[in-house]
Amino acid sequence: MERTIRPQALRRTHGATRDCGRNLRAIRERLTGEQKAKLNTGGTSDPEAYQLYLKGRYYWDKRTPEALNKGRGYFQQAVERDPNYALAYVGLAEYYAVISDYTYIPYSETNPKLKTYAARALTIDDTQAEAHTLLAIAHDTDWEWAAAAREFERALELNPNLSRTHVLYSFHFDYLGNHEQAFKHYRRAVELEPLNLNALHNLAMEYFSSRQYDQCIEYSKKILEIDPTFASAHLDLSIVYRLTSKYDLWLEEWEKGARLNNDPEDIALVKAVKQEYAMLGPHGAMKRHVALQEKQAKRIYIDPAWIAGNYALLGEKDRAFSWLEKAFREKSGGLLNIKSAPVFDSLRSDPRYADLLKRMGLPQ
Repeated sequence: MERTIRPQALRRTHGATRDCGRNLRAIRERLTGEQKAKLNTGGTSDPEAYQLYLKGRYYWDKRTPEALNKGRGYFQQAVERDPNYALAYVGLAEYYAVISDYTYIPYSETNPKLKTYAARALTIDDTQAEAHTLLAIAHDTDWEWAAAAREFERALELNPNLSRTHVLYSFHFDYLGNHEQAFKHYRRAVELEPLNLNALHNLAMEYFSSRQYDQCIEYSKKILEIDPTFASAHLDLSIVYRLTSKYDLWLEEWEKGARLNNDPEDIALVKAVKQEYAMLGPHGAMKRHVALQEKQAKRIYIDPAWIAGNYALLGEKDRAFSWLEKAFREKSGGLLNIKSAPVFDSLRSDPRYADLLKRMGLPQ
């Protein structure tokens, strides 16, 4: 689960699929003793199930819609080979934890499956820290904040050195508006895996959430030095440039990210917005953006919280709250960022904002 602050749909593409066998060997060679032990404690006595799990993990790590679906297929084959293979169920839970961030699927469809597979893994082996972490983020998605905190603490008790646990725990604190704790866990995640681009990207976006825009830009550019094709960093820069009134750069980075993700919906959107910008300037471009999002939402799933955020940036509060109510009714993923996302800053003094937080069980 990536759960990042996105006014437009997010997908990531990292180039063509390379030879799988060669990469599986590389994965095994990179595993530390602790990681190998972790795989074994997920335990299967079926070598083929283990190979299927490794293939699933390889494709899951690539983070494209096509690769994620391949990963799900391999995890499913692994549990069919060994129905008691806890890590394979963790893999299926991981698929449902992130797929909504790369496709036009609402969390309301994926979160029940995430909970089911995480719970299944824990039924087999309740010492699986990864499964506790995934169950925690599923609780967050359902606004079950206390239950989420318990599962995160249990995961860290079992294994304090899993980078992904720290990333997802950071999301939890970000949802609650606790930037100090969010930074603590993001930084720990990066310490554990310094070249994990998703961990670095989420740390960059925490600088964005805490309104430290220069640092967000700096970290995003560092990511692109590592991998210029990492679409998320381009989209991160796009968001920051938009909020800091660097509109040419906003559109330039948005288009780069959309094309790297090979997302025809987003490519068409940015093309239309660029045309409007050339004719009517920034305000006209932003109005065109949200109008087209509303049209898209009649064909595909667009998170209503992000439409609300775009109306908030335009100063159209009534429309923003109308879309936030829709997001509330469906417990949309974007609404999880209501306390932290800068796009909602203009709404925070409105009584309707405080009422929304109260109904979500969030601290004021």
